[in-house]
Amino acid sequence: MTDALTPDRRVELPLDGGGTAVLRLPAGGPPDRPVPAVVLLQPFGAWNRDAFMPAEVSGNGPVGLFADLGAALVGAGIAAVSFDTRFVTEDFAGGAGTPRLTFTGMVDDAVRAVEQARAHADVDASRVALLGVSMGTEVALAAAERLADGTRLALVAPIAEQCAVFHRWKGLGRQLEWLVGSGFVDADGTVDLKAAKADHLGRHGWWDDFDLDERLGSGIEIEQLRAELAAAYDAWELRATGHGDESAPASFWSDWFAQPAPLRRLSGTSGAMTIHVGAEDWTTPPRHAWSVHRAAVGQGLRSDLTVHPRLGHLMSPRTADGLRTYGPFDPDFQRALVGSVGALLDPGTAEQGG
Repeated sequence: MTDALTPDRRVELPLDGGGTAVLRLPAGGPPDRPVPAVVLLQPFGAWNRDAFMPAEVSGNGPVGLFADLGAALVGAGIAAVSFDTRFVTEDFAGGAGTPRLTFTGMVDDAVRAVEQARAHADVDASRVALLGVSMGTEVALAAAERLADGTRLALVAPIAEQCAVFHRWKGLGRQLEWLVGSGFVDADGTVDLKAAKADHLGRHGWWDDFDLDERLGSGIEIEQLRAELAAAYDAWELRATGHGDESAPASFWSDWFAQPAPLRRLSGTSGAMTIHVGAEDWTTPPRHAWSVHRAAVGQGLRSDLTVHPRLGHLMSPRTADGLRTYGPFDPDFQRALVGSVGALLDPGTAEQGG
């Protein structure tokens, strides 16, 4: 399929199960000079090929992260491959999901997309990278491990920890970290829940539905609060892995929870990588990026890490009112990302072992 209304050429690549990926190629390039390519892997929730998020999620209006990034890559002479995830193409089956709607299935599609891109005549098969954002970094690392051929990686807001550990922190640890760090815990260990609820700016974008004061009163001892939060998280985990929730079916949650830590995947990879994270990321904090970077360097891989000031989880700054946002990509970040991908795919600069 070619779209004459865009400055690129678009070709459909078949995936398993009847799905397709779209290969966006720079238009007007030399027909006998294959170009490098990047396979784009979505963050959790941005399931279609454009990585679309509605205004109520982004906080900045409707956002297509990969529509924008794909255009920027093509403008830099790099082909971009994107596809709808199985959350778009598969049936939730009333919350149960299917054997295809799993984390492993998403890795299957990533591997297949790399293989199809490499097989295309207009792509330089020796220069195809995986670019993942947030959960997409887990998919990228798992796909690179399976390919086992030095596939290069661009990781944005990477996850380092095993899924059960990571989600327990999101559902329990970061609440406690925020309450302590923001000064809502007195010297005697009493948590001022009324004051915490009033700090909407501090909680915005990750703990908006704050009802602890309604459930537990205006103040509570921190160890009791820890137990209450743990019970609530445990109930969610059992429900999600057994019956699914509003965001994903049980087939996906149970398979994702069974995966090893992304850091463990590094031992099966051998390609260079570039890593980016926002300094104000409160979903996959910079410590994850540092852990992946240090592990990669420790095993002799070339890894470049950039921490971007004032940017949050999906590499966008806060609003003028100080509220967290989730896209679109900050223009300076997007330029830096495209530049680092170009360097990663340049055979003169992307050798491993640096």
